[in-house]
Amino acid sequence: MVQVPVPVQVTVPVPPLGGYEAGRLFHRLLQLFLRDSKEAGQPVGLHQFLLGGVVQLHEPARAQGGDAGSQQPRCACCGTPYPCRTVLGVAVSAGLPIPWDSPAAVVPALRDAGLEPRPGGEVTAEQVQWVRGWDARRTAQGAWEIGIALDRGEVETLAVGDDAAMARYLAVAAVALGSPYPYGWVEDAAEAAAVRPAAHAQVAEWRERVRLPYLDVHRQYGAAGEPGGGAN
Repeated sequence: MVQVPVPVQVTVPVPPLGGYEAGRLFHRLLQLFLRDSKEAGQPVGLHQFLLGGVVQLHEPARAQGGDAGSQQPRCACCGTPYPCRTVLGVAVSAGLPIPWDSPAAVVPALRDAGLEPRPGGEVTAEQVQWVRGWDARRTAQGAWEIGIALDRGEVETLAVGDDAAMARYLAVAAVALGSPYPYGWVEDAAEAAAVRPAAHAQVAEWRERVRLPYLDVHRQYGAAGEPGGGAN
């Protein structure tokens, strides 16, 4: 009887990471996640490719003298614990499924990356007081209720379903990207005009480059789009 090998189930390692190999796996899974963040049939986007290049600069560094075993890896670019602020910000904002199981489990990774909203804030199994103007408490049913202070003493209440959802909420709140310039900003027309011709030239160059086999082969990856659309 032929034994069919059981596929190994891979999950995203939970930061803080326990060694270089865990960091390397986290890095690969993030890059694959970003690669798949498009519709199947679409070519690799210029911005998608550039983001992958930035993340690659911040890969985990192998410890000098070989593998450091269980020693926490460090970012090859920043020298800070990996994932650094850049990588963790991209991973959380993009929605990489990091399986944190509680708000308290998120805190060490955020502190390592310098993303603690309020130094000294309290995060326990039952309560979160980490950002001025709001606090959160765990209910007897396991959900979380967040109280957000508004003007004139009013408090808005937000419900979060369970510990894992609250962990995700806290991570997203800590790394919130806001609106990077020029999105949502008033831009200077002369500054925009100064870079526009070169940007358009790069788009034209990318239109040819993306057809090369090493990029075009990735066209098949991505989420299924609307029926009847997408593939070229």
